[in-house]
Amino acid sequence: MAIQTRFRVTAAVGALIAPMALVATASAPADAGTSKHKHEVYMYKVEKNIRLSGVGSDSSADSGSQILQCDSGDSVLDGMWSVKHVDQYQPPQPDPDEDPDFPSAPTLHGVYDDERDVWVQASYPVHFEGPSDFRSWQFNLENKAWGDAQVKLFLTCIRGYTEYTNSHRHQVVVRDLFGGAYQMDDQGGWYGSEPQIQPWGSCRSDEYFVAPGFDVHSTNWRLRGTYPRQSGRSWGWSFISDGTPFPASVNIDVYGRCISRRVVDGPTPKHSLGMVGLPSWDYASWYQSDIVLGDPVEKQYTCDQQNGALHAYKAMVAWFWLDTHWDQNWYLGMEPRPKTRAFTFWNHAGSNAKVRYGTLCVNSRTSFPLP
Repeated sequence: MAIQTRFRVTAAVGALIAPMALVATASAPADAGTSKHKHEVYMYKVEKNIRLSGVGSDSSADSGSQILQCDSGDSVLDGMWSVKHVDQYQPPQPDPDEDPDFPSAPTLHGVYDDERDVWVQASYPVHFEGPSDFRSWQFNLENKAWGDAQVKLFLTCIRGYTEYTNSHRHQVVVRDLFGGAYQMDDQGGWYGSEPQIQPWGSCRSDEYFVAPGFDVHSTNWRLRGTYPRQSGRSWGWSFISDGTPFPASVNIDVYGRCISRRVVDGPTPKHSLGMVGLPSWDYASWYQSDIVLGDPVEKQYTCDQQNGALHAYKAMVAWFWLDTHWDQNWYLGMEPRPKTRAFTFWNHAGSNAKVRYGTLCVNSRTSFPLP
């Protein structure tokens, strides 16, 4: 059963921040210094623990196909997972449980028998209840290890309307941008075993990209990076193969939505969401960390860690990029916390691997007048 955890915030959607430097003209919340009234926006997360069975029959485990939902009428801004643990599974032969699917040969189970053998085939927004459903998210995962895997799934959600102020409220506007198959070598080209996709289409100048999702239709690829483009108005993805050769033409389903900077009251937008944008798409502008060789490492990014003016902002959409030694560095997922996104990486290279990451942070209140 999904658990909803509330971020008690005063927020309209806000601030896509460049982790190293903010746009000079928008480095402070856009609602600062105005005496006009403001509206709070309610944001929260949904979470669910699941147990994925290891190789073999296990009718008591959870399905690898999961749908999580925000409250009715709300919109999901991001969906994510975090691989917490894979149990050791080294029983004597024959299997004491007489499991007919017990792997009798090394080729019948995963390569590593640890967290690296949990593969995420799909994580994307879905209209589960019809075209007006913006609250649902689909996950498809597979555990290839012998032992059971503990995985936690998360959504970040935003309420469909602001809170009432001065006896009125405003609608938060989210719309679909694209969803469906894109050929990976059409836009991003090939980089050895690391294809990228950067589909055509972008949000308008008064919008930001949210709900980035994918379905690779295979558990032979893992995510190398998911990242904003075009100053936060579009998105890109990158994947790494487990060694299986890519066919000449590869299609992947990618998904995305746009959230308006302006909330609506009747036919006329009345308030702004006061966002801060990225000056350009540039890996070097993201916050960077070294991942040492060894056990999984957690890295955190907090909205106000580089700019105190963003203290009331919430980390609602996140991105990352496996930089140097990407082929021997694993992304195990991330966890949303009110102002922080916690990423987990596992480096098996002979030296430090570099990763880059950042967040789309959400302002605590609307702005008025419009910028």
